[in-house]
Amino acid sequence: MTIGSHLKATLALALITTNLLVWSLPLALALATRLVVPRTRQEVARLSSRIYRCAVAFDDWVLKQIAGARWADPCLELSQDEVIVVIANHRSWADVFLLQSAIARRGPIVKFLCKKELAYVPLFGLICLAFDFPILQRRARGHQTESERRNSDRQRVRDACETVYRSPAAMLSFAEGTRFSEEKHRSLRSQYRYLLPPRPGGFSAILAALEPLDPRVVDVTIVYPHTSNFWRFLGGNVGEIQIVAKLFSISEVVDQGVGSWLEDRWIEKDLVLEGQSDRR
Repeated sequence: MTIGSHLKATLALALITTNLLVWSLPLALALATRLVVPRTRQEVARLSSRIYRCAVAFDDWVLKQIAGARWADPCLELSQDEVIVVIANHRSWADVFLLQSAIARRGPIVKFLCKKELAYVPLFGLICLAFDFPILQRRARGHQTESERRNSDRQRVRDACETVYRSPAAMLSFAEGTRFSEEKHRSLRSQYRYLLPPRPGGFSAILAALEPLDPRVVDVTIVYPHTSNFWRFLGGNVGEIQIVAKLFSISEVVDQGVGSWLEDRWIEKDLVLEGQSDRR
């Protein structure tokens, strides 16, 4: 990276951080209003969603106009009031910014499962509470069989996802469980060339929890033409990013079987990523 790219990355990060801080006050006020006057929950939720979209719009402007990041909008036909489940590959911290731009500008705001401990982290905890992110309670301790542990995990996810019934959202799942790296790829002996093996547990639990709402499933493949390093992304040095998205009904996923469906999606994602690699 050149000195100019480092300066762009520094400025972009400073503006994104400032954007978060600026909106933290109205978010805190909205949260306090909701807690003190519970009957205002729906109105506050709508206000919080508008704040979310304003913040995303500003981040988009910073990333495109200041950082020089480039990506194509997949132009998904979504409603802001629908519940959807989003599954994506995970390469970089930039993924969240790209997914927010692709989903929340037209559709519902993007949420993900948060551990209870994160609710006590400054700013992040405020975001979790103000936007009604599903919060996972601490895993039960004691002597549990593997079956009991899995059932407990599923119940915890179902309990956490009850917030989505009150406030429609796009529930995000990175099925790989962590960001891709060559080291992790080798240690996990992944059968995919550009992906880590998907873990169906969390995704399956989210689908089961939200199935009564009949959510659509959005499968997103994020393709970085060069490195996916976050700092290089902020400096506009990763090239034009592709966001490939496909919509499925939940019945398509459930009827095929979550594990089998994920395997098919990962095979296709690998081919998409391989095609991009061939053009480098």
